[in-house]
Amino acid sequence: MARPTMLACCKLYISESRNAAALRAIEQAACGGGAVVVNRFTDDAYNRVGYTLVAPLTPSPAPPPLRHAVLGMRSPRSKGVVVVGATGWVDNYNVPVRTGDVEAARRIARAVSERGGGLPSVQAMGLAHGGGVVEVACNLLDPARVGAEQVQGMVERLAAGEGLSVGKGYFTDYSQDKIVELYFKSAANTEG
Repeated sequence: MARPTMLACCKLYISESRNAAALRAIEQAACGGGAVVVNRFTDDAYNRVGYTLVAPLTPSPAPPPLRHAVLGMRSPRSKGVVVVGATGWVDNYNVPVRTGDVEAARRIARAVSERGGGLPSVQAMGLAHGGGVVEVACNLLDPARVGAEQVQGMVERLAAGEGLSVGKGYFTDYSQDKIVELYFKSAANTEG
């Protein structure tokens, strides 16, 4: 298999995980368009499922012109709206904090995030997770610059300052390298 010059990775999260027919339709549409599903997961705490889709891209010499949306327009309720954007690679890393106090998680998240004076290229927020646990959910916007170990360490120090303990953090998906590896393995298996 010739290696494409570029791969696009899409992380798709669907809140209504109980709608099995909709999930199958989305997966079939994505795979029919040449994408490979390299990961499927279920997140019962937030009643959602997710897919990591990867597809080869051929870079175009010039992007198509953008058309600006007209302000004030509304879509019909029966149709809905989808917005698609693209960013550089982002790792999502969450650290559980052993407390039911979501405000404590929010204080810690604010201190961890770049916006709050914490780690550069990190966005964070405190979320209720259930079962006496909240979590500091982080977007690592430049994982080569600031990694999970740094986030874990800072959350541990800040939580200890509030008299709280934390669990081992986890990535919500595979690493960039692992996703590329799984894509090529899957693509090789489908060639026959």
